[in-house]
Amino acid sequence: MPGKYSFAGSILLLALLIALVSAQGGILTRGSTFTVTVVGSSRTAYDIWPKGSHDMTGEAGDQPPIIVAGQVDVVQDPSAGPYTIGNHPISGGGTILGDVPPDSSITPATSYYAEVTTDASGYGVVLFRTSSATATGQQFHIVAENPADLGEDVTVFLGLPPTPAPVRTPMMPLPLPTTMRTPFIPPPALTVPETTFQAPPIITQAPLITPQPMETPTETSPPAGTPIPAVIGIAGAGIGILLAGRTRR
Repeated sequence: MPGKYSFAGSILLLALLIALVSAQGGILTRGSTFTVTVVGSSRTAYDIWPKGSHDMTGEAGDQPPIIVAGQVDVVQDPSAGPYTIGNHPISGGGTILGDVPPDSSITPATSYYAEVTTDASGYGVVLFRTSSATATGQQFHIVAENPADLGEDVTVFLGLPPTPAPVRTPMMPLPLPTTMRTPFIPPPALTVPETTFQAPPIITQAPLITPQPMETPTETSPPAGTPIPAVIGIAGAGIGILLAGRTRR
């Protein structure tokens, strides 16, 4: 529930054990860096700091790891203020500034906390650094909270976010089962749609030509009468009859 820190609560804590033994080694050695990943909502700002480190003095050998300045999507308050992030309320009461070591002669209190904005996948990465001033054999709880919603579940873990696995395109397994046939896919071609087409009639003979009447010039024709040869014939017949009558007398 909000206000309490447990693995099943609203805030998941990272118990980061710093074994800073210069001679025998350990998880970390002084002067090394480590990465903490915040997992929350997409494109959301989260406060991150070492929870419960307010009892430390911040002097050499008695301070938690500090946050490396100038990181992408990581914002810190100026050492001289204003302390916009440091004055954010936290679960359980108080503020971030009241939960980290105070300013010391070597390190300002603003070095211990920051605000990180997650990416589209909900991951926010913060780089911490240890030094000769970092306390040895000390256990630090790096926590993260959403200042706009202290009850939001936030996961914090050591290291970089996992790399998403590549998305594979589904493929047909080979060999194909005996009950299946490999479909035939014809190559791309131009498709001509079917249409109803009527062929023109086949002409087996030359087309008939209809003569057109010839236009003749307009003339004044003589009146129609008996043809001249007929007149001559009739006249000849009459002369013959007359001659025959005279002979008989």
